[in-house]
Amino acid sequence: MSRGSFNNPNYNDLLKKTEHYDKDERYMAISDLCEALKRNAAQANSAEAMGSPPPTSGGTGGNTSRIDSQTERRICSAVLSLLDDSSNDVQTVAVKTLSVLLITVQEEQVVEIAERLCTLVLDQSKSDLRDVYAIGLKTLVETVPASMGNIVSQRLIGRLVDGIHTNSTTQKKGKSTGVSSSAEDKNSEEIVLACLNVLTDLLTRFGSTANSITLQHEPLLNVALSQLASPRPVVRKRAGTTIGVLATAISDTLLHRLVERILDQIDKAEGLGKSGKKRARKAHTSDYQRTLSTSDLRSADTRSLIRTMCTVSGTVGQRLNQGHIDRIVPIFLRFCDPEDAVTGDDEDYDSDEIGGDADGMAGISEEAAAAMQVELRESCFAGFESFVLRCPALIQPHLDQIIHSSLAYMRFDPNYQYGDEGDDDEAMEEDEEDDEEFSEEDEYSEDDDMSDEEDDDNWKVRRSAIRTLTSVVEATKHDPSKLWIAEYAWRKNSDKKATVAGALVNRFKEREENCRVDIIECFTRLLSFTVSAASAGVLVLASSSSMDDDALAASGAVVVDLRSNVSSAIVKASEKQLSAKKGGERSKSSAIGLMSTLCLAPGGIGGSEQITSVLTHVKSILNVDDDSKMRRHSANSKSLKLEALCLVRIMVSCKKHDPTHIKNALLPILLPEICQCVKEDWYKVIAEALRVLLEVPNLMILGSASKPEMDEVANSLFVAIEPRLAEHDLDQEIKECALSASASLLSVLHASLSMEQKNRIYELLLERLKNETTRIAAIKTLSKIGDAAQSNDDLDLSPIMNETLGQLALLLRQQSRRLKQTSLECLETMVLCLGSDGDVGMDDGLFDSVLKDLGDIISETDLHICHLSLSASNSILKARPSTGPSVKNHILPAALTLSKSPLLQNPALSSLLVLLEEMTTSKAITFDNLRDMLVEQIDTNGSKSSKQVISNLAECVATIAAVAPPAKQNTFIKNTISAIKKSGDGNAQTTQLNLLVSGDLGRKVDLSSMPGVADSLQQIYDQAFGSSNEDIKHAAALALGRASVGAIDAFLPGILTALEKSSGKKQYLLLSSLREFIHCYREMEGGDLSSSVPLILPHLEKNCGNDEEGVRSMVAECLGSLACLEPKMILPVLQELATRETPKKVVVRWTVGSAVKFAIGGHMSPNELAPFMPTFLGLLQEDDLAVKNIALLMVYSAVHHTPQLVVGLMKEQILPQIYELAQLNMERRIDLGPFKHTVDDALPLRKAALSVFATCLEKCPSSLDIPAFMPVVAKALADVEDVQLQTHTIVISMCSRHPIPLVAAADSFVAPLEKTVNKKKGQKTGTELERVYEWIKSGLRVMIAVSKLDGAMNNRKFAEFVDRINNSSKHGPFLQAVEDER
Repeated sequence: MSRGSFNNPNYNDLLKKTEHYDKDERYMAISDLCEALKRNAAQANSAEAMGSPPPTSGGTGGNTSRIDSQTERRICSAVLSLLDDSSNDVQTVAVKTLSVLLITVQEEQVVEIAERLCTLVLDQSKSDLRDVYAIGLKTLVETVPASMGNIVSQRLIGRLVDGIHTNSTTQKKGKSTGVSSSAEDKNSEEIVLACLNVLTDLLTRFGSTANSITLQHEPLLNVALSQLASPRPVVRKRAGTTIGVLATAISDTLLHRLVERILDQIDKAEGLGKSGKKRARKAHTSDYQRTLSTSDLRSADTRSLIRTMCTVSGTVGQRLNQGHIDRIVPIFLRFCDPEDAVTGDDEDYDSDEIGGDADGMAGISEEAAAAMQVELRESCFAGFESFVLRCPALIQPHLDQIIHSSLAYMRFDPNYQYGDEGDDDEAMEEDEEDDEEFSEEDEYSEDDDMSDEEDDDNWKVRRSAIRTLTSVVEATKHDPSKLWIAEYAWRKNSDKKATVAGALVNRFKEREENCRVDIIECFTRLLSFTVSAASAGVLVLASSSSMDDDALAASGAVVVDLRSNVSSAIVKASEKQLSAKKGGERSKSSAIGLMSTLCLAPGGIGGSEQITSVLTHVKSILNVDDDSKMRRHSANSKSLKLEALCLVRIMVSCKKHDPTHIKNALLPILLPEICQCVKEDWYKVIAEALRVLLEVPNLMILGSASKPEMDEVANSLFVAIEPRLAEHDLDQEIKECALSASASLLSVLHASLSMEQKNRIYELLLERLKNETTRIAAIKTLSKIGDAAQSNDDLDLSPIMNETLGQLALLLRQQSRRLKQTSLECLETMVLCLGSDGDVGMDDGLFDSVLKDLGDIISETDLHICHLSLSASNSILKARPSTGPSVKNHILPAALTLSKSPLLQNPALSSLLVLLEEMTTSKAITFDNLRDMLVEQIDTNGSKSSKQVISNLAECVATIAAVAPPAKQNTFIKNTISAIKKSGDGNAQTTQLNLLVSGDLGRKVDLSSMPGVADSLQQIYDQAFGSSNEDIKHAAALALGRASVGAIDAFLPGILTALEKSSGKKQYLLLSSLREFIHCYREMEGGDLSSSVPLILPHLEKNCGNDEEGVRSMVAECLGSLACLEPKMILPVLQELATRETPKKVVVRWTVGSAVKFAIGGHMSPNELAPFMPTFLGLLQEDDLAVKNIALLMVYSAVHHTPQLVVGLMKEQILPQIYELAQLNMERRIDLGPFKHTVDDALPLRKAALSVFATCLEKCPSSLDIPAFMPVVAKALADVEDVQLQTHTIVISMCSRHPIPLVAAADSFVAPLEKTVNKKKGQKTGTELERVYEWIKSGLRVMIAVSKLDGAMNNRKFAEFVDRINNSSKHGPFLQAVEDER
């Protein structure tokens, strides 16, 4: 067809050519027709999107036209007829055209096509082309528009079910009469298979949404179950797949019936092996009561039933209940009895014990019976794996039995003798084998493996058992201690037991590589989870460097001991894999990964002997001799070499080994090989080798290397690194690694490098600094070298100092924030390298230029850049005092502007204070001038300054006053006192400033040493408490507390005396002063407040029951801060107050809970607080809602800051209360006259409880029972708006962490989510309307997140909800907005 005709197809001509006698003509015609239909569909979609439906035309063509119904019929007939074409190529294109046609033609034609294809599939005479028709029908099911799914399913489902029934009956009749030919049997089998295939696709796509399928669930279930009795294995397998898909759509009632039917039939099998024979001898004489409505399962094959049960559990395992699991597991264990798990090394076992299935295995060959047993056991373990992963809570009562069986069958190898399973086979014992044991891997020869694979499929059972153990490891990842402690009798006829960890290590000798790799990876995962659990405080990893055994036992922690022989056993087993002459690369890779993980545990891979041995094996992998290049590429792949280098880097850098041992082994054995790897071709190997070399210099220092060793290593590293540092045409990763390696070399081993070598590195660094692609990496390199130069006088950076500072100043003018940040950090580091006399050769103009650039970027818009700029300016002024005028001209104006910013805080404020202090001490500006400039900042705006601005300015003035000469200090404080007395309430801002200045100065200087000053200030503060201005009162309270830090004896007694006599507002202000005093004292290094605590505590204890909540809050803050300072004195008092029975016990306990919350937030030692937590958690049981709320906030603080504090108390004390309070509802109506207002007193409790749960998900997920919380989540989704939004965030976060419980509870989310996303806007406008829209979008985010979980859309109710929302026009804009957020 010409290009012009593509845009104007003549369907009549194309349809005529489809009937041409020449197959090539037919092929071209159907191909052109397919392309024309594609364009027509695309044009129709485009027109629909623009809102203008295309015009209808006939089959003679026309621009962007819609095909009329008559032409559609002719096209459908032509395509269907070509499915019968004699040419395979024409048939293929016809099927392809069919998929396009289905989205182009009307519903009527789609239905006709479906019925026609179904007829052809079921036609007994169309056996030759049935595959083509079946593919066409599957294509139709997969591509038909979703809107037509119900009608298509309605037309197909009944006929497909009848087709299965009819052809199954034909097979049975043929068997009984003996007149049916094998050809007819095969034909019937093909029809059944095709029908099951199409049914599976129909159920997959429309099983949860099409009503026509829903009505047929029970007939579908019955017909699929009937095929499990088919004599054809492929039919049984396909029927099991269909049942698995159907299980996702059927109701809970039908699912229960399905499971019961399958289990009833499986239960009639005696089992396998010796246990099966025992069961057969004890079988009941009466028949089992059948629960099936038909007799189709009478001859059901046990293997198919088990496989089907596994399929069902794999798809809808979360919907099974405890009764199902309690029945399934014992039945499955009957086929996986540990007594039948033997190896060739087991003595006195009868080979008949591992066979002899009494159900259906008679009359078949021994090989066939063995294959059946393998398949049965493999299916059972697959079921266990599914249960453990999908039903972790339900499977818990059976977990020990599953582990026992898995351990036993992990070694199930009756046809092979390993020869080393003597009495001493525990993995935790010392392995004292000879060196010739290393040659034991020769047993894993290719010939042996090949013959074993041909004669023996038992490795499949071992593999499935290992995968079950892996699922157990995954399920217990938050607390894997049981797998290291609990022991199981995993060997036949042996009294000795082994832990899961020990058994896994012992099985590293597995002869089949697939199983061996799975074992190693399973143990690696277990070790990784154990290290993570130890980091979280769930258990303790003991090592030779840990606390002693008695201390560990006294702590009550679960201890996993790696000190004895565990590490050495792991290393020795891993080394055997690395040394295997014909061992697989995957095994070596897994062994390397295991040792890398072991390096993260205490003690690492062991001592000197183990380190030397491992590095020797790594050397064989990294060997790059020229004579072995060809062999290297085949035997030692690049990826294996990369992994070996990663292992070496981790060993060197993990700090779990003795540095001397690492150094002594690395230098002679491996360092030359690593240097050679830098010359490799693959960029990843080069980069990793450079990372290893980066760690070597530090190793030399830590390992106490001698001077000759350092010189030799430094020269080797320089020779290896310099070429890569100098090359330009390299991967970016190599460039950055070369820069990092050179920084490490120059920083640590500079004394061992010649001047020529150092200058060469300097030259290359400057070159990289000027290059746009490498300048950030070069800046970081210079920063590291600069840090080293500050502590090493012999590392002279003067040759590159001028040029480096110049380049860095230029980079400060760039727009990139990251570039500015790294440049500023490097600039300060380089400036700090300048000693008091090291700047003689520096250019003064250069510093002026740098300071000008620094002043230009000091702005409140980026406080972090501002902090770095001020810090760099201070370093320049400190290193070169002569730059004082430049600092005053370029930096001070920007600093003064910054000082009056209300945003100024934290590091930026600290840097400003340090700079002002340095300017004062270096006399860059006089104290009086700088003080006046700072004070003037209050009035420059002509408006009232914020409290933050006044506080910052006061701290600036006090800082420069603290470093002024004593005479200046005396004059300044006296003038300040006079100013306070003079200004009074008339000039509130000036009074506030002077009050705060006096307090901040008293924090830095002892004001009691100045005659009369302390008394005057005490008087002023007391008078200020009576001021009519609240800001002045607050400033006086803060000033009194801060002044007390420098002069405790002068101010603290007065505060306590006044506190005893005062009440109301003044009492609150005095407590504020006390809180500020304690807070400031906590920030002091080495401060000791123990002598003052007995004076303070009675006053705080007395006010714990104060009627004013503000006063109690201040008391709680004081107690919390004091508890951080003196826990041994405060915690017993708080414990006693929490249990004291007084008339005001409610408010006292509220204060105690608040105090504990503040103490936890103040990073109090968890070890000090832990013994008292059970008492404090008792506040959750109080009846008062305020006490409950503060107790929840206390728990939230504990989970957030120190989760180990409450992990052990979660199950008993916290979670029951969380579940209860998250659902508590206490609404009451308040009569306000013309209307009534509803108040929910429990709303704060529900929000706090959900906050605790959300934090636990992140900090201590192992302590939660997620399935038990799902009803709470479902109820919270229907709560008020704030709770709903909070719950939406929780559900979305759970999607990645706990998908299975969410999928199980998806149907309970439908009603609240549907109500949320259909929220009516009413008469709302402006921000209220935007809030409603955000509420709707939040609900849609939850819907989308849950719908993407595996198995969620199999839930019919949830799938229908998602379909309704997706097809709703009013939700379209919201869905698009949510999609645009991604």
